[in-house]
Amino acid sequence: MMKHALVFQTDFGLVDGAVCAMYGVANSIDPTLKIYDLTHDIPQYNIWEASYRLRQTIDYWPEGTVFVSVVDPGVDQRAEV
Repeated sequence: MMKHALVFQTDFGLVDGAVCAMYGVANSIDPTLKIYDLTHDIPQYNIWEASYRLRQTIDYWPEGTVFVSVVDPGVDQRAEV
């Protein structure tokens, strides 16, 4: 039986624990997942770049692969109270 594949892409970079936290959440839900990284270097807030990267690779993955793309304008910003 093939393991389920999960592919992450973000604009988080790899300088903190945000990507690792995503891995932890996914593995706590299904420890049999096979997790891959497309990229974590999408320029901040650039949904067009993120869309292009997904389109560039999606056809090469098996049917049933889940893609999680997070381009988040709220990352590393403090909420004003």
